[in-house]
Amino acid sequence: MQTIRTSQPMQHAVSAGSAFLLSLLACSASAMNFEVGLPGLPTASGSSGSGGSYGPLPAHAKQVLIGLGCRLDDTAKARVLYVPGAGGRQDVMVTDISGSAFHYWLRSFSGSGDSTGYLLQLKGCPASTVGMRAYIAKGDAAPQDVTAAVLAQSALPDAAAMATYANAGVSEMFALIEQLGTVPVLRWIAEPDPDRPIEEDARTIDRGNFVHGGFLIWEGDRFTFHWTIPIAMWPCRRYPTIPCSHDPFVKRP
Repeated sequence: MQTIRTSQPMQHAVSAGSAFLLSLLACSASAMNFEVGLPGLPTASGSSGSGGSYGPLPAHAKQVLIGLGCRLDDTAKARVLYVPGAGGRQDVMVTDISGSAFHYWLRSFSGSGDSTGYLLQLKGCPASTVGMRAYIAKGDAAPQDVTAAVLAQSALPDAAAMATYANAGVSEMFALIEQLGTVPVLRWIAEPDPDRPIEEDARTIDRGNFVHGGFLIWEGDRFTFHWTIPIAMWPCRRYPTIPCSHDPFVKRP
Protein backbone atom coordinates (compact mmCIF):
# COMPACT_ATOMS: atom_id res chain seq x y z
CA MET A 1 0.00 0.00 0.00
CA GLN A 2 1.24 3.49 -0.80
CA THR A 3 0.41 6.79 0.75
CA ILE A 4 -0.17 8.63 -2.52
CA ARG A 5 -1.31 6.77 -5.58
CA THR A 6 -1.90 8.10 -9.06
CA SER A 7 -3.12 6.46 -12.22
CA GLN A 8 -0.57 8.29 -14.34
CA PRO A 9 2.95 9.69 -13.86
CA MET A 10 2.79 12.70 -11.58
CA GLN A 11 5.12 14.62 -13.85
CA HIS A 12 2.31 14.93 -16.41
CA ALA A 13 0.43 17.14 -13.94
CA VAL A 14 3.35 19.55 -13.53
CA SER A 15 4.22 22.32 -15.92
CA ALA A 16 7.80 22.35 -17.13
CA GLY A 17 10.20 24.57 -15.26
CA SER A 18 8.32 24.63 -11.95
CA ALA A 19 11.02 23.98 -9.38
CA PHE A 20 8.59 24.23 -6.49
CA LEU A 21 6.28 21.58 -7.87
CA LEU A 22 9.13 19.27 -8.80
CA SER A 23 10.52 19.49 -5.29
CA LEU A 24 7.04 18.88 -3.90
CA LEU A 25 6.76 15.74 -5.99
CA ALA A 26 10.05 14.55 -4.56
CA CYS A 27 8.76 15.16 -1.04
CA SER A 28 5.53 13.29 -1.72
CA ALA A 29 7.50 10.41 -3.19
CA SER A 30 9.56 10.20 -0.02
CA ALA A 31 6.32 9.96 1.96
CA MET A 32 4.99 7.07 -0.09
CA ASN A 33 6.41 4.48 2.30
CA PHE A 34 3.94 5.50 5.01
CA GLU A 35 1.05 3.07 4.93
CA VAL A 36 -1.15 4.70 7.57
CA GLY A 37 -2.76 8.11 7.30
CA LEU A 38 -4.78 10.13 9.76
CA PRO A 39 -8.47 9.28 10.06
CA GLY A 40 -10.11 10.71 6.96
CA LEU A 41 -13.34 12.46 6.13
CA PRO A 42 -16.53 10.47 6.80
CA THR A 43 -17.37 8.11 3.95
CA ALA A 44 -21.06 8.95 3.92
CA SER A 45 -20.94 12.75 3.92
CA GLY A 46 -17.41 13.28 2.62
CA SER A 47 -16.22 16.86 2.35
CA SER A 48 -19.45 18.51 3.42
CA GLY A 49 -18.72 22.20 3.59
CA SER A 50 -19.01 24.66 6.42
CA GLY A 51 -20.10 27.60 4.33
CA GLY A 52 -18.16 29.01 1.42
CA SER A 53 -19.19 29.26 -2.22
CA TYR A 54 -18.11 27.98 -5.62
CA GLY A 55 -15.43 29.96 -7.38
CA PRO A 56 -11.84 29.77 -8.69
CA LEU A 57 -9.46 27.52 -6.74
CA PRO A 58 -6.96 29.75 -4.86
CA ALA A 59 -3.52 29.69 -6.44
CA HIS A 60 -1.54 28.38 -3.46
CA ALA A 61 -4.01 25.53 -2.85
CA LYS A 62 -3.89 24.68 -6.53
CA GLN A 63 -0.09 24.61 -6.43
CA VAL A 64 -0.04 22.14 -3.56
CA LEU A 65 -2.68 19.88 -5.09
CA ILE A 66 -0.99 19.77 -8.50
CA GLY A 67 2.33 19.03 -6.81
CA LEU A 68 0.77 15.99 -5.16
CA GLY A 69 -0.49 14.59 -8.46
CA CYS A 70 -3.95 16.09 -8.91
CA ARG A 71 -5.05 16.99 -12.43
CA LEU A 72 -7.10 20.16 -12.16
CA ASP A 73 -9.31 21.70 -14.79
CA ASP A 74 -8.53 25.42 -14.96
CA THR A 75 -12.15 26.15 -15.87
CA ALA A 76 -13.70 24.12 -13.05
CA LYS A 77 -15.05 25.78 -9.93
CA ALA A 78 -14.20 24.69 -6.39
CA ARG A 79 -16.11 25.18 -3.16
CA VAL A 80 -13.98 27.71 -1.30
CA LEU A 81 -14.30 28.99 2.24
CA TYR A 82 -11.95 31.81 3.21
CA VAL A 83 -10.93 31.82 6.87
CA PRO A 84 -9.03 34.61 8.69
CA GLY A 85 -5.51 33.37 9.46
CA ALA A 86 -2.52 34.41 11.53
CA GLY A 87 -0.93 37.80 10.95
CA GLY A 88 -3.74 39.03 8.74
CA ARG A 89 -3.19 36.23 6.26
CA GLN A 90 -6.05 34.33 4.67
CA ASP A 91 -6.56 30.59 5.07
CA VAL A 92 -8.80 28.46 2.88
CA MET A 93 -10.83 25.26 3.05
CA VAL A 94 -11.48 23.91 -0.44
CA THR A 95 -13.04 20.91 -2.13
CA ASP A 96 -14.10 20.23 -5.68
CA ILE A 97 -17.46 18.75 -4.68
CA SER A 98 -19.20 19.20 -1.35
CA GLY A 99 -20.18 15.64 -0.50
CA SER A 100 -19.06 12.05 -0.72
CA ALA A 101 -18.08 12.28 -4.42
CA PHE A 102 -15.22 14.72 -3.77
CA HIS A 103 -11.80 14.22 -5.41
CA TYR A 104 -9.79 16.57 -3.20
CA TRP A 105 -10.18 18.42 0.09
CA LEU A 106 -7.65 20.82 1.62
CA ARG A 107 -7.49 23.18 4.58
CA SER A 108 -4.56 25.59 4.89
CA PHE A 109 -3.30 27.18 8.13
CA SER A 110 -1.15 30.29 8.15
CA GLY A 111 1.34 30.34 10.98
CA SER A 112 4.04 32.23 12.79
CA GLY A 113 6.81 33.55 10.61
CA ASP A 114 6.71 31.88 7.23
CA SER A 115 5.09 28.60 8.28
CA THR A 116 1.99 27.21 6.58
CA GLY A 117 0.22 24.01 7.55
CA TYR A 118 -2.00 21.86 5.35
CA LEU A 119 -4.46 19.08 6.03
CA LEU A 120 -5.62 17.33 2.88
CA GLN A 121 -7.26 14.23 1.50
CA LEU A 122 -7.13 13.12 -2.13
CA LYS A 123 -9.64 10.65 -3.53
CA GLY A 124 -8.90 9.99 -7.17
CA CYS A 125 -7.78 13.28 -8.71
CA PRO A 126 -6.21 10.87 -10.00
CA ALA A 127 -3.93 10.75 -6.93
CA SER A 128 -5.33 9.24 -3.71
CA THR A 129 -4.13 9.35 -0.11
CA VAL A 130 -4.46 6.76 2.62
CA GLY A 131 -6.74 8.78 4.89
CA MET A 132 -5.97 12.41 5.62
CA ARG A 133 -2.42 13.74 5.61
CA ALA A 134 -0.67 16.68 7.29
CA TYR A 135 1.99 18.89 5.70
CA ILE A 136 4.02 21.90 6.82
CA ALA A 137 5.76 24.36 4.50
CA LYS A 138 8.46 26.87 5.46
CA GLY A 139 8.64 29.92 3.24
CA ASP A 140 9.01 28.96 -0.40
CA ALA A 141 10.17 25.42 0.38
CA ALA A 142 7.99 22.50 -0.62
CA PRO A 143 5.57 21.24 2.05
CA GLN A 144 6.92 18.37 4.13
CA ASP A 145 4.70 15.43 5.08
CA VAL A 146 4.43 15.30 8.90
CA THR A 147 1.65 12.72 9.11
CA ALA A 148 3.82 10.13 10.84
CA ALA A 149 4.87 12.65 13.52
CA VAL A 150 1.24 13.58 14.16
CA LEU A 151 0.26 9.93 14.52
CA ALA A 152 3.17 9.28 16.88
CA GLN A 153 1.95 11.89 19.38
CA SER A 154 -1.75 11.07 19.13
CA ALA A 155 -3.83 8.94 21.46
CA LEU A 156 -6.12 7.51 18.82
CA PRO A 157 -7.47 4.04 19.62
CA ASP A 158 -5.03 1.33 18.57
CA ALA A 159 -5.94 -1.51 16.22
CA ALA A 160 -7.06 -3.80 19.04
CA ALA A 161 -9.34 -1.14 20.53
CA MET A 162 -10.82 -0.33 17.12
CA ALA A 163 -11.44 -4.03 16.48
CA THR A 164 -13.38 -4.22 19.76
CA TYR A 165 -15.40 -1.15 18.80
CA ALA A 166 -16.05 -2.56 15.33
CA ASN A 167 -17.38 -5.80 16.83
CA ALA A 168 -19.80 -3.64 18.82
CA GLY A 169 -21.00 -1.91 15.63
CA VAL A 170 -18.92 1.28 15.92
CA SER A 171 -17.72 3.02 12.76
CA GLU A 172 -14.11 3.77 11.91
CA MET A 173 -12.64 6.99 13.32
CA PHE A 174 -13.25 9.96 11.03
CA ALA A 175 -12.47 13.66 10.93
CA LEU A 176 -15.12 16.06 12.19
CA ILE A 177 -14.41 19.29 10.29
CA GLU A 178 -17.45 21.34 11.28
CA GLN A 179 -15.36 23.86 13.28
CA LEU A 180 -12.55 24.32 10.73
CA GLY A 181 -14.33 27.29 9.23
CA THR A 182 -13.96 29.10 12.56
CA VAL A 183 -11.01 27.68 14.51
CA PRO A 184 -7.87 25.73 13.52
CA VAL A 185 -9.12 22.59 15.27
CA LEU A 186 -10.12 19.23 13.83
CA ARG A 187 -11.68 16.46 15.89
CA TRP A 188 -11.68 12.69 15.45
CA ILE A 189 -14.76 10.69 16.45
CA ALA A 190 -16.49 7.40 15.69
CA GLU A 191 -20.20 6.63 15.78
CA PRO A 192 -21.87 3.51 17.19
CA ASP A 193 -24.73 1.86 15.36
CA PRO A 194 -27.84 3.65 16.72
CA ASP A 195 -29.58 0.26 16.99
CA ARG A 196 -26.72 -1.27 19.00
CA PRO A 197 -25.96 0.76 22.14
CA ILE A 198 -22.41 0.37 23.41
CA GLU A 199 -21.11 0.26 26.94
CA GLU A 200 -19.79 3.63 28.05
CA ASP A 201 -16.04 3.94 28.62
CA ALA A 202 -13.34 6.61 28.95
CA ARG A 203 -13.87 7.67 25.33
CA THR A 204 -17.64 7.77 25.01
CA ILE A 205 -19.55 11.03 24.62
CA ASP A 206 -23.22 11.92 24.90
CA ARG A 207 -24.23 8.74 26.77
CA GLY A 208 -22.41 6.47 24.36
CA ASN A 209 -23.61 8.08 21.13
CA PHE A 210 -20.05 8.96 20.04
CA VAL A 211 -16.50 7.75 20.64
CA HIS A 212 -13.78 10.35 21.18
CA GLY A 213 -10.49 10.16 19.26
CA GLY A 214 -8.93 13.50 20.23
CA PHE A 215 -8.31 16.93 18.74
CA LEU A 216 -5.70 18.08 16.24
CA ILE A 217 -4.73 21.75 16.62
CA TRP A 218 -2.59 23.97 14.42
CA GLU A 219 -0.34 25.81 16.89
CA GLY A 220 1.22 28.29 14.48
CA ASP A 221 4.20 26.24 13.37
CA ARG A 222 3.17 22.63 14.08
CA PHE A 223 0.20 20.31 14.56
CA THR A 224 -0.36 19.06 18.11
CA PHE A 225 -2.67 16.42 19.56
CA HIS A 226 -4.92 17.23 22.52
CA TRP A 227 -7.13 14.90 24.54
CA THR A 228 -9.21 17.82 25.88
CA ILE A 229 -9.48 21.48 24.88
CA PRO A 230 -11.07 24.62 26.39
CA ILE A 231 -14.49 25.59 25.09
CA ALA A 232 -13.01 28.74 23.53
CA MET A 233 -11.26 26.48 21.02
CA TRP A 234 -14.43 24.51 20.23
CA PRO A 235 -17.26 27.06 20.22
CA CYS A 236 -20.72 25.66 20.69
CA ARG A 237 -22.68 25.77 17.44
CA ARG A 238 -26.41 26.09 17.11
CA TYR A 239 -26.72 22.54 15.78
CA PRO A 240 -23.55 20.76 16.87
CA THR A 241 -22.91 17.15 15.92
CA ILE A 242 -22.11 16.47 19.58
CA PRO A 243 -24.29 18.26 22.17
CA CYS A 244 -22.20 20.78 24.09
CA SER A 245 -23.77 19.81 27.41
CA HIS A 246 -22.67 16.18 27.14
CA ASP A 247 -19.07 16.60 26.03
CA PRO A 248 -16.53 15.90 28.79
CA PHE A 249 -13.61 16.63 26.46
CA VAL A 250 -14.53 20.30 25.93
CA LYS A 251 -13.68 22.03 29.17
CA ARG A 252 -15.51 25.02 30.57
CA PRO A 253 -13.83 27.59 32.86
